[in-house]
Amino acid sequence: MISDRQRLYRGVSCAAWAYFFLYFDLSFNGISVLPNFVCYLLLWQAISFLEGEERDLALLRPLCLLLGVWVGADWLFTIFGEALDGRLPVVDLLISAAAIYFHFQLFTDFAHLAARYQSEGMELDRRLLRLRTVQTVLLTASSLLGGWLPSGIQLFFPGNALAEEAVSVLLVALALAGLVVSLRLMFGLFALRKCFLPSEDKA
Repeated sequence: MISDRQRLYRGVSCAAWAYFFLYFDLSFNGISVLPNFVCYLLLWQAISFLEGEERDLALLRPLCLLLGVWVGADWLFTIFGEALDGRLPVVDLLISAAAIYFHFQLFTDFAHLAARYQSEGMELDRRLLRLRTVQTVLLTASSLLGGWLPSGIQLFFPGNALAEEAVSVLLVALALAGLVVSLRLMFGLFALRKCFLPSEDKA
C-alpha cells in the first residue's frame, strides 16, 4: 500500500504530465502523436489519486469523461481525414465553456493542495490562482473572438484587409499569451509535486 504522500505525489505527477499532452502538439502526416485525449486519461487518474484529499475533485469526473471522449473522437475523425471540431458551432461553444470551467476548478483545487503542503513563504497557491484566472480570461476571450469576431468583420467591414489583419494579430497575441500562462501553470504543478517528496529529495 502506498503512503498518503506517495499517492499525492503520483496524483500531481499525472496532472503535470497531462498538461504536457494538452499544451504540446507533435504531428506526423497531420495526425497528432501527442493526442489531447491522453491528457484527460491522466487527469482521470490524477483525480483518483487526489480526491481523497480534495473531495471537490470527484465532481469533475463527468466533465473529464465528456472532454476526453470529445477530443478522442476528434482525433479519430482526423485519422480518417475528417474533423469533428467545427461541424456544430453551438456544440463547440458548449465544449469550450465546459473545458474552461473544468480547468479553472481543477487549478483551484490544486491551489488548495498547495496552500496545505507548500513550504513557508513559497506562495505557490497564490501563483496558481493568479495564473488560473489569467488563463480563464484569455481562453474565454479567444473562444469568443475566434468564433464571432472574424464573421463580424466580414459582415460590417467586407473586404477590409486591414481589419482582418488586425483580428489575426489579436488572436495570435492571445494565443501566445495563453501559451506562456499555460506553461507556467504546468511548471507550477511540477513545483507542487516537490511538496510531496521526502525532505531529503526536495533539493
